[in-house]
Amino acid sequence: MALKNQIHIYNLDTSAFYNEQEQKIHRMMSRNYSFRSKLKEIQNKKKTSEEIKNKCGRYITNINKRLRQYKHKLTNEFDNNFDVRILNERYIKPSNVISVFESSLTRTIGITTGFVSLDFMVIRTYFFQVLKDLVCDGFMYNGEKYIFFTASAGQIRTKKCVFIKESIWQAHKNTLMCGLTEEHINSLGGVNINKYLAYLALCNSATDVWEDFDIDKAIVVDDMETLVNETVDLINDSDYSITRTQMDVPINHTDGCGMILPGKCKKNRMVRLPWMKGLLSPKPFDKFIEKANYNNPGENYGLVTDIYGKQWDVLKDGIEVIFTKSQFKMHKFYANITDVDGQIIKYGWDIYKENFKKYSCEAGYCNEEEDVFNNAKLGYQMLQTLTDITDGELERLCRRTVRHIQNIGYDRTTMLKVLGVTKGNTQKNYLQQAIEIYPELLNDTYCHTILKQVKRSLVKEGRAGKIDINGKYTFIIPDLYAFCEYLFLGEQNPNGLLKNKEVFCKLYKDVERLDCLRSPHLYREHAIRNNVVDDQKSKWFITNGLYTSCHDLISKILQFDVDGDTSLVVADRDFVDIAQRNMKDVVPLYYNMKKAEVELISSRSKYKGIITAYKGGNIGIISNNITKVWNSNDINLDCIKLLCMENNFTIDFAKTLYKPERPNLILCINKTVY
Repeated sequence: MALKNQIHIYNLDTSAFYNEQEQKIHRMMSRNYSFRSKLKEIQNKKKTSEEIKNKCGRYITNINKRLRQYKHKLTNEFDNNFDVRILNERYIKPSNVISVFESSLTRTIGITTGFVSLDFMVIRTYFFQVLKDLVCDGFMYNGEKYIFFTASAGQIRTKKCVFIKESIWQAHKNTLMCGLTEEHINSLGGVNINKYLAYLALCNSATDVWEDFDIDKAIVVDDMETLVNETVDLINDSDYSITRTQMDVPINHTDGCGMILPGKCKKNRMVRLPWMKGLLSPKPFDKFIEKANYNNPGENYGLVTDIYGKQWDVLKDGIEVIFTKSQFKMHKFYANITDVDGQIIKYGWDIYKENFKKYSCEAGYCNEEEDVFNNAKLGYQMLQTLTDITDGELERLCRRTVRHIQNIGYDRTTMLKVLGVTKGNTQKNYLQQAIEIYPELLNDTYCHTILKQVKRSLVKEGRAGKIDINGKYTFIIPDLYAFCEYLFLGEQNPNGLLKNKEVFCKLYKDVERLDCLRSPHLYREHAIRNNVVDDQKSKWFITNGLYTSCHDLISKILQFDVDGDTSLVVADRDFVDIAQRNMKDVVPLYYNMKKAEVELISSRSKYKGIITAYKGGNIGIISNNITKVWNSNDINLDCIKLLCMENNFTIDFAKTLYKPERPNLILCINKTVY
């Protein structure tokens, strides 16, 4: 899905916008960096004499001194630049062209598939001062002004952002923003900047057009939120104390998930609309209403109230899609319009629908449930938490991987699999298509070379803990039967079809126990659950997803929401037994994730938002430290608990810019551990 048609754009960095003096300093720095690298290479060779090594060391010291001077000069040049920056023509070259998949953005502004477009560009940041000029003032190229557009969460992680022609933006901003304006958002108090940028970037996701979507047959309702009473390790984010306690934990079970009638879509599907994102899961909610009405003559259980207070008759109004409030990211900015007496003249959802149709907005989908589910591989993180695993157990777990590697040389089925010639690969390249038609091509010299390379790669992966397992990745779905009870029957604490510690996954309908996993796997996050598949549940849970109970804290264990997150569902009996043994006396972690503050949208606030995220959103250091603790001689779980919490705070910080004042993490860990 959404991985067929591509367009081409320019991918530049901030050095493409230097003035003449900045370019001169930059060239001097580049030469010195290159020279320093060569000296270090000579210095690190075993055959290099001590005398030469010492000379190299002195040269490197002098180069470092010069580089500091050049950086100081370059910074001064940045500070003294008051002109709108101009894109240097020599950077518009084929080596700077990248390919991106079609999206709502590319279709809206009319970019032709397969051609290079100058309508928008991706800029990577090396110097913050240059980025500040670009974000606040834009830049000029070929007589056109470009302005800062947005930066998705993925682009923020790689220090990238998107700039668009101002003329293009002015022509299409109503379509891309479904009638909203930054002035209107500011008039209502503003928004969290990084979230705003991420929501705006939804139009840049690789999507296919949802051709038969009818906005008039969709509504938005409140999410299903309940309290789940369980034992947790409660971490105080002020002093990092850890207390095991039984408490009511608030859970939003439908966070990012809505429902669609099976007649409109039979598979789980991730969707994108202006300001809306998440997962739609097929659910015959019309049959649920009809059954409830049949069992209670004279009642109409199809009456529901949306998030704006408007009542709908789901059956009579022909509702096909039910979105949830968590999916409609900017819902509060489509407020009801009232008269002087406070009477509602127009509901917020009607305003959104009018804008959607008036400005020819587009609904798209970017991921659909697979038709064929191939077995997946384990990662090292999921193995490192199994600390009492024996050599014999490890050999049994690796048996499949070892056999796979050994069979590459002579087993045709294995050869086809490692070359990607499988039913699950719906995007085969020309070589794979040729082999599928004529398998004897496996004897070709080129195929032999590829197989040798693949074998070396598999051996390397196996050494790093990436092993074959009887497990599959699938979407995580809440108990939508419970959601129907909540929505249509008015039950605030619905029973649903799944009890605590139960899941439904018909991919493994004959397997009683499953280990549900998700990356990143930092603490002991093995959710061992009973897989309950029967005829009654199969009538309502009609997809191949992993359905979870509304009485379970599994979402706190795996730290997922249900907007398209996937779980690695493992059915390997040996692995499940080992994991269950290691989960003894382990309970979910719980800590308060406070909401971020809002602010007015401006060029300055956008720059502040992305720069703060660049500096504070690096989770790699924390997760690497967790790995070091797991692989130490004395594993302390309290230390890992604190680091895991800090990791999730860092992820949230990159999204929302909220960073609470807390004591020094290292000091608190030392105090807790020692």
